[in-house]
Amino acid sequence: MASFGLKRGCLLLPWAILFALLPANAQQFPDKFTNLQALPKDISKRELMSIMRSFAFALDVRCEHCHVQKDKEIDYSADDKQSKKTARVMLQMVGTINRDFIDKVSNPKSIQVECVTCHHGLTQPQPLKAVLIEELDKQGIGGTINLYRELRSRYYGTGQYDFGETTLNQFTEFLLAKNMHKEAVAIMEMNFAANNPQSVWAYHMLAMSHESHGEIDKAKADYRKVVELHPDDGWAQKQLDLLSQRK
Repeated sequence: MASFGLKRGCLLLPWAILFALLPANAQQFPDKFTNLQALPKDISKRELMSIMRSFAFALDVRCEHCHVQKDKEIDYSADDKQSKKTARVMLQMVGTINRDFIDKVSNPKSIQVECVTCHHGLTQPQPLKAVLIEELDKQGIGGTINLYRELRSRYYGTGQYDFGETTLNQFTEFLLAKNMHKEAVAIMEMNFAANNPQSVWAYHMLAMSHESHGEIDKAKADYRKVVELHPDDGWAQKQLDLLSQRK
C-alpha cells in the first residue's frame, strides 16, 4: 500500500458506521478479491471498502462509475469500463508523486496527495474559468452566464469551484484579449452583482470592459470609484483624465 502513497488505516471508520454509510450495491462487496492490480492483494475487506468510499466522495460518484453492474449485481473484478482502467493509472500517478516527489517540494513529508486533492468532489476536475470558456464556445455569453449561476447555486461553499472575483476577473482578461467586449462587460457586471468586489483589479477590469465596449460614462464612473477607494492609483487617475478629455 505504501508504494502507492495510501497509508493503511488512515481512511478507516468504525466498521458498523462504514457499512451503514455505503450505498446498497456496495454492500454486495465480496469477502475475497480477484484482479487487484493497483492495491495490495492482501488488503482487508474493511480497508478496501474504506478506500473505495474515499474515491466515491472525492469524485462524487458511486460504485457503478467504475464497476460493471448487471441486474443490480456488481462485478467488481471486471475490467470492461475505461473509468476503472483510468482509476488504476491515477493511483499509480498519485503513488509516484507521493513516493518520489513530495519530499522534494513539501515539508513535512507527511503531506500526501490524494484523489480529493484535485477532484474536490468533481468527476471531471476543471477550474471554473476553463468550464466557462468551454461553455462560451458552445452556448455563447447567455449560456455561459446561466451555467455560472447554476454552478454557483449548486456548489457555492462546497469547494468544487472558486466562485470568488479572481475567476471572473481572469475570465474577463481572456475575453478582452479576444476583443469580446460585450461579453467582457456582461461577465464583469455579473461579477459585481455576485461578489461585490472592492479590489483595484476588479474595478480596473470593469472600467476597461465598459471603455472597450464604448460605454465611456460608465468607464469614467468606474475609474472614479477606483480613485476614491485607492487615491494612490495613478494609472486609474490617468485613464480618468484621458476619458474626461474626450468630446
